[in-house]
Amino acid sequence: RDWSSDVCSSDLKLIYDEEVEVETVAKHLADRCHQYTQYSGVRPFGVALIISGVDQSGNKIYVTDPSGTFVSYAAVAIGAGADDVNAFLEKNYKDDMSLDDASALAVAAIELRAESKEEKSIKMSRVTKDKRTLQKVSDADVEIGRAHV
Repeated sequence: RDWSSDVCSSDLKLIYDEEVEVETVAKHLADRCHQYTQYSGVRPFGVALIISGVDQSGNKIYVTDPSGTFVSYAAVAIGAGADDVNAFLEKNYKDDMSLDDASALAVAAIELRAESKEEKSIKMSRVTKDKRTLQKVSDADVEIGRAHV
């Protein structure tokens, strides 16, 4: 967990007795990144972030960029090769996919542009609606997802 989510979570829980929404965290981080583009003498954050989580309204994924914008997606990639991977995700992602199918799609998307397809080169975690905690996916389960595609 990072400072932003801790501050947002504790403030909202303390004041409103509600958990923070993923969009609120994404907006806060995007605003912080944007603040550093406004002043001379400070170095802006030159990074895009993928922020995902589960809140009261379900699963959410947002991408922020250094300019302070944030956009919601169903499935997304950033960085080198993102155009090809996003086209692949747009074509193959379905809203009603099972978690295992979505994991297999993520593995296929990563391998689409990966320089190396070695075993154990992919590390994966999941956040499910029912548990709402970060759970590491074992290397064996990633390999099952790799074979599933």
